[in-house]
Amino acid sequence: MPTKHARTNLTHTPQVKHALEVARMHWPNEDRESALLLNLLEAGAKALEAGEQSTAERRRARILDTAGRYTGLYEADYLDQVREGWAE
Repeated sequence: MPTKHARTNLTHTPQVKHALEVARMHWPNEDRESALLLNLLEAGAKALEAGEQSTAERRRARILDTAGRYTGLYEADYLDQVREGWAE
C-alpha cells in the first residue's frame, strides 16, 4: 500500500516470534501480524514512558526529602575558607 511514511522491515527472529506469540495471547481477535506488532510497539512505548515518569517522580521525592536537611551544616564563609588554600 502506498504511503508517505517510512517503512521498516522486521525479520522474524526467535525474539520477534516470541513477542508475536505473547501479542496473540493478549490480543486474540487480531489476526494480522502487522497490527500485533503495532500493538506491541504502542504498549512498549507506554511502558517505557511510565517507567521514566516513575523514575522522575522517585527522584523528585528524594530531592524534596533531603531539601533543607543540611541547612546550617557549614558556616557562611566555609567556601571562602576552602578556596583560600587553592592555587590560582
